[in-house]
Amino acid sequence: MPLQSLQDYNTPGNKRFLLGLVGQGPALGAIVRVLEREDFVKAFPRVKVAGWVPPASGGDDAAVPAALQSQHTFADVQSMFAARPGIDLALDLSPDARHMAELRRHAPPQTTLAAASSILRFCQAAEDGKLAIGGGESLRKAHSLFALLVDQMDDDVLIMDRNGVILDINRHAAESRGVPRSSVIGRHCRELDASFPCCDEEQSCPYNEARETGKKADHIFTQVMPNGKVRYLHTFCFPLADPFGDPMQFLFIRRDVTDQQHLEQRLQQNEKMAAIGELSTYMAHEIRNPLFSIGGFANALLRNTSLDENAREKARIIFDEARRLDVILTSILNFARPTEQTMGIFEPETVARQTMDLMTLGGEERGIHAHTIIAPNLPKVRGNAENLKQCLINLVKNSMEAVNAGGHVTMRLARSNGQVVIDVEDTGPGIPPELHDQVFSPFYTTKKGGAGLGLAMTRKVIEEMGGKVLLSSQQGQGTRVTLMLPAALNIDEGN
Repeated sequence: MPLQSLQDYNTPGNKRFLLGLVGQGPALGAIVRVLEREDFVKAFPRVKVAGWVPPASGGDDAAVPAALQSQHTFADVQSMFAARPGIDLALDLSPDARHMAELRRHAPPQTTLAAASSILRFCQAAEDGKLAIGGGESLRKAHSLFALLVDQMDDDVLIMDRNGVILDINRHAAESRGVPRSSVIGRHCRELDASFPCCDEEQSCPYNEARETGKKADHIFTQVMPNGKVRYLHTFCFPLADPFGDPMQFLFIRRDVTDQQHLEQRLQQNEKMAAIGELSTYMAHEIRNPLFSIGGFANALLRNTSLDENAREKARIIFDEARRLDVILTSILNFARPTEQTMGIFEPETVARQTMDLMTLGGEERGIHAHTIIAPNLPKVRGNAENLKQCLINLVKNSMEAVNAGGHVTMRLARSNGQVVIDVEDTGPGIPPELHDQVFSPFYTTKKGGAGLGLAMTRKVIEEMGGKVLLSSQQGQGTRVTLMLPAALNIDEGN
């Protein structure tokens, strides 16, 4: 075992790289074997063991290297750091990282902490000859490769034991939460993401599934962010058999697939649109003519004075239902056709005020408070003012139907990054996360008698104007639909 003089142990920043070992397990023997290898000593002469804290309950003395049964042994972590303040790297050698919390409390600021799993992987590669240690070149290449493949990934990567304790974590997972790695290692995964959907006992957890089955598990979760938007997270969990015989460990990867999900939804929407186009052509030829006849005969019966009131009521129901079907058919045909948009330059605040003036009267009768907030100096937008007005009517109407008496519906107009942003927000019950994908789908509706084309048509019109539609909603906290319209350039106005 490579040792050194006492003064080197007590000098932070010395030319040695000092190790502090805590606990006992397969990692202890593994690291001692590597440190005593002749090629390792030649390649890394600065690496030295400065102290070891054996487990409080004792252990198998025969498994303890003789070099550690000396003045390098300390009763506890605090004593080791008091005697050896110059330690550069402290290793928790217990399989379950049980000493990590104590290490965090007593380690000097310059000391790096690591769990046994990281040391085991290094030692395994070194002892199997996978790392040609001579000169240290292959070791540096191996570390660079690990950093490239794991530490630089934009996904969260964690290694956990069978109890859900985090043994290691990559840089992205730590930095995205604003915490240092050392503060995470040794904690339970629930402490890292207590609000994450897979931590809900009612949800399927890939980690639990992989632990129970011993096979890879994956699941896509939806998570509502504080701003009400939904993101999609694909989580994978792979069981890892420890080559040193420790309990099985697990590689957990969490990947944000929100953009991919939106792309897939858009492709599905396009497929639906193509099917609607074919269906609408058939409906126009095969359904509208007999529907017109049904409505005409029902209207004639209503004008027939010889019918009693009971018969006239039945005829009225037939006529009303035929008219309702005609409205739905017209909506489908209009939705399937390209929207007729005569593009022009107009002031969005004028359209907003007209919409709210039109919708406010009906809202006041139901005790709904309507508000319009318009930022000053808004640019004009390029598009079709009447089509935008119809979109805003749809959104305000939906919001007013979602709130009860005393509720609020607010339309806000602002400017952001060269765009005019129009928000229609209500204080209704909100939309469950699992329904966020469906509200813009054709024919999806929660309203009795609705066709389910209002929001789908709104998205279609806004996107044809070069804009974008976003949804933000949380249950119990209302819903906000945002229209983002590109501002008209001066050159568009002929200036």
